Amino acid sequence: MKNLLVVYNESIPSDEFKSKNTHLLDLARHYNYDVTLKSNTELYTYLNTNAVKTFYGNLNYDCCLFFDQDAYLAKNLEMLGMRVINSPRALLMCENKANMYQELVANHISVPRTFILPEQKIYNQAGIKNFIDEAVNQLGLPLIIKEWYGGSGTGVYLVKTKPDVYAVIDKFKGKRILLQEFISEASGNDLRLFVVKGKVVASLRRQSADGNFRSNVGLGGKLTPYIPTIVENKLAIDATKAMGCDFAVVDMLKGVTGSLVCEVNSTANINNFIECTGVDIADILIKECIKKK
Repeated sequence: MKNLLVVYNESIPSDEFKSKNTHLLDLARHYNYDVTLKSNTELYTYLNTNAVKTFYGNLNYDCCLFFDQDAYLAKNLEMLGMRVINSPRALLMCENKANMYQELVANHISVPRTFILPEQKIYNQAGIKNFIDEAVNQLGLPLIIKEWYGGSGTGVYLVKTKPDVYAVIDKFKGKRILLQEFISEASGNDLRLFVVKGKVVASLRRQSADGNFRSNVGLGGKLTPYIPTIVENKLAIDATKAMGCDFAVVDMLKGVTGSLVCEVNSTANINNFIECTGVDIADILIKECIKKK
């Protein structure tokens, strides 16, 4: 029997994580894995002079399925000799949206036009006013402001006037902010493609139920199965590869000139895909990511 470590974020109670992922955990056991479930704060690793150490002496796991964005813990586990899925690099790329968009563009993957606000040690609106004004002129209004970090629709703002652009930037003192074009024809509507080991295995459409420009399920978005085009399939696969993910959910917006990658998520709600599409994502994940080396 092999040992599988499953890591989740400490903000989720363990009973809740178990209940939402019972099928995944049961499947892992079915495939002859002894499963250990731990939150990111329960794995005590540290840097000791020239090596990573752990309070446990040894962490004897054949593989780690990482359902968190704590890339630093993932890196420590990898340095301890563990195979971590997704890799620390992939987690870092997906967690930081500035890095993510840069890497996507470097790999010739279409994204909404995006301005990364220059960082200042001491925030001075006057010092970046010209940059903001030019970004607004280029992108038009309304536009999207995003924090570099955040998920489930948090840290994303639809801003309709220039004074409001300044107000949002002032709120965060100009730190770690993106200004991005608003794809109006995709407002409240996006596509999600689940990619595992270079193949799109399930796809769905999210649509806002109340006119919200965001379509996240946690904000009331509704899910329906979706059959992606050949171009959309390739876009999702290429985006996942660019991030270095073994598996990922790629969010897309359908613009007038074609589909654009909105985000690449290294962690995602498997159950939403299973319930909406009927595709057993959990089984595919274990067979393709864990059992295959």
